[in-house]
Amino acid sequence: MLINFIYYIIYLTVMKLFLKILAAAIFVALLVVILVKREPQVEKTAFIMGTPVRLQVTGRNAASLIDQALAEMRRLEGMFDWHKPESAINNIHPYDNLPEIKEILELSARINELSGGGFDIQFAGQMNLGGIGKGYAVEKARQLLLNKGIKRAIIDMRSSIAVIGDGWKIGVLDPRTKETECFFKQIILNNGEALATSGQYERLGHIIDPRTGQLADKCLSVTVVGKDAALADALSTAIFVLGPAKGLALAAKLRVGVFIVDKNGETYDNLSSKLR
Repeated sequence: MLINFIYYIIYLTVMKLFLKILAAAIFVALLVVILVKREPQVEKTAFIMGTPVRLQVTGRNAASLIDQALAEMRRLEGMFDWHKPESAINNIHPYDNLPEIKEILELSARINELSGGGFDIQFAGQMNLGGIGKGYAVEKARQLLLNKGIKRAIIDMRSSIAVIGDGWKIGVLDPRTKETECFFKQIILNNGEALATSGQYERLGHIIDPRTGQLADKCLSVTVVGKDAALADALSTAIFVLGPAKGLALAAKLRVGVFIVDKNGETYDNLSSKLR
């Protein structure tokens, strides 16, 4: 009996030791799997179209893909710069051969029509893509990353933002203050969504009502959320000009989200599920 009892104690001790070793081995194996599967996250900044740009990408070859996306944005910058006489936008002949120019002009014309002239890229006899060019560049950068298989990324051009993946919290600056980190609201962006903001805090009094030639004064800030960054960019300017009532109607017609701060600081939106 004593010998059997001793054997039993030894057996229990060995089994406990074995289970501890097995648990440790499983933990190490799981840790290795997690570390192997964890994809690198890379972030880079640049200055394009007169604006700081931040790209954050998670995935294989993230650094190289960010460089490619930035190169595409710079290429578009060269095409759209209305200050340069040699740019494509200032030369009518290349239009038929440049799909980007054709695409952005067609979208601009569509928003002009839908807004009753509240959005117009013609300025002082020249094409001015300031109200749509950044959003277009952001959207093209996102499409490039999607085509390369990226599952999580953000292209942040301040007034124009596009994301890949869910759960991005984007702060909307309070237009009533000059503080650059004072956020009025947070908007949650999910996979495939884009956001654009037009506001007087960007450059005081820079948004013109093309129908009158006067400063647009119905709003302090307009943020549009949709599936296309170029469309959101143009709409944020158009709704800023139109004001809350007509702006909300246009947003409903195009099935986009909008958050408006009018000239008195009153807010209007159809984004209740996304606001924080």
